[in-house]
Amino acid sequence: MDETTFPATQSTFPLDISTMTNTAAALLDDVAEPPVGEALVLLTLQLRGHLNLLIPELEQRCDVATPRDVACAQAGIGEARRRLAADPISLGPLRHATLLARSVIALCRHFQRLTAPG
Repeated sequence: MDETTFPATQSTFPLDISTMTNTAAALLDDVAEPPVGEALVLLTLQLRGHLNLLIPELEQRCDVATPRDVACAQAGIGEARRRLAADPISLGPLRHATLLARSVIALCRHFQRLTAPG
């Protein structure tokens, strides 16, 4: 196990998908000024935390999902893991945070699809 992920464990609390989505969307907003300095560092840490919560939850839900949903979710999980492991220095701090935000949005959508009733 590396320092970018936590071990997958059964969650005892619901994920706040709305907060996760809103946090990521704020960074992706073309109108808003992107954060800099300490604000960008804190946002990046928050996005990393969201991904570290989403990934094991999605993996658990893949056990009961349709093959198509599993394939889509696993692709998103793989991309999120690559982005978590990427070197923020080589990408640049804002680009790194933006990629993490895109993964948060994607995994939140997969989570909603896999937890939707019906």
